[in-house]
Amino acid sequence: MSHRKKPVNSGVSAKISKATGRRSADLEHALEEALNRQAATAEILKVISNSPRQAQPVFDSIVQAGLRLFPEATISIALREADHVVVVAIAGPDPDGVEAWRHRFPSPLHPETIHGHVILNGTGIDIADVAAVQDRFMVGAGNFLASGYRAVTMLPISDGDTTVGGLAVLRSDTGELSTDQFEVLQTFAAQADIAIANTRLLNDMRAANETLENVSEQLAKYMPPQLYRSIIAGDQQAAIESHRKKLTIFFSDIVDFAEITDQLEAEELTSLLNEYLSEMSKIAQEHGAYFDKFIGDAMMFYFGDTDSRGIREDASACVRMAIAMQRRLADLQAGWRAQGFIDRPFRARIGINTGFCTVGNFGSDNRMDYTIIGREVNLTARLEAEAEPGGILLAAETYAMVKDWLRVEERDAVTVKGFPKPIRTYAVTGIYEEVAGHGDFIHYEDEFCTLTIDRDRMNSDQMARVAHSLKSILSDLER
Repeated sequence: MSHRKKPVNSGVSAKISKATGRRSADLEHALEEALNRQAATAEILKVISNSPRQAQPVFDSIVQAGLRLFPEATISIALREADHVVVVAIAGPDPDGVEAWRHRFPSPLHPETIHGHVILNGTGIDIADVAAVQDRFMVGAGNFLASGYRAVTMLPISDGDTTVGGLAVLRSDTGELSTDQFEVLQTFAAQADIAIANTRLLNDMRAANETLENVSEQLAKYMPPQLYRSIIAGDQQAAIESHRKKLTIFFSDIVDFAEITDQLEAEELTSLLNEYLSEMSKIAQEHGAYFDKFIGDAMMFYFGDTDSRGIREDASACVRMAIAMQRRLADLQAGWRAQGFIDRPFRARIGINTGFCTVGNFGSDNRMDYTIIGREVNLTARLEAEAEPGGILLAAETYAMVKDWLRVEERDAVTVKGFPKPIRTYAVTGIYEEVAGHGDFIHYEDEFCTLTIDRDRMNSDQMARVAHSLKSILSDLER
């Protein structure tokens, strides 16, 4: 027995085919809309990432993306400014209509306007027919209708907990947005929130940084540059601690400063002293000194902490700094005399010493000072007091480190508490390379030999003895 297939009804087949095609078209349309939404969202996020300091590029990107997804609608972003609302971004299919709507702003921020309702209450609104709500929005509905808009959906734009504006889709036909369209609008509003928050946070950060920079600049003037840099770099901690280190210490003050102050008015004295301290500070900074303190006209610097170029190099830098200061003070003094500020010599005494000191933070947990203490500090202060006006007095250890290039005269030894023996001292009289070749001074130095002859301090018998010694040395060298 044979079986034959039952013929299919052609009408049913056509209906199935039509339904399948329609479903396929719907799926394709839905997929296309989803891809468009995804592309628009991605584009706005890209603008957000590229414009962290400004919200305007993000607003412009949002309304343009909205126009692509709502091609027959006008998309606008309006923000609150005091008691008014201003449009900051807008896009629509009709340029004339867009400009006409833009010119309606700024408008009052009033609870009976649609913008006012959204911004003041912080809630969104979806009006299918503006004409039906004229009683509710008596102040603002007329503007929408007069501009040709019958439906509007508006969501709040926020900065934190504060509503600052509204994102609107205005349509000429009545009807609400679909669920998918409303979700897209919510995404756009969230992106506007991000842009505003980013701008505010960055502006707040910029203002905080500017304040911090200003405070830092002011604080830097109240502390040594090296200490300031160490604190900023995180190398220096505000803790009561200290360590031992070999330093070269510098003390100076102005001779008879109290008498000079009696001759000057307060304003003149302030100007003169500030100029002196400023010029000396420049020289100290050029030579790498650590600024310890100013006490009226007195100054205290040291070399070897927090940075050190080596003990010998630190000592040399300190002595060269002292010489430069005395020379600069001579120039300043000539200028002050010419201006009539002073009628007597304005001279400084300087003492320099090298030795181990205790260096670190001293004080309390709430107030401390980074400084040095110890008997070597006391010795330096004593040397400064013993120096001649306009002079530089060195302790023996400092002189031992600079004697190869420095011209000095030995002075009386000083006795200082804490030192078992008197300290030999040396007064600076010049730098060899600056006086070598003069008729009364001979200086020669290389890797194996240093020769210094000061003929100005020698009588004829002494010069004869030196000449005889040199001939004998030369004879030995030529063997």
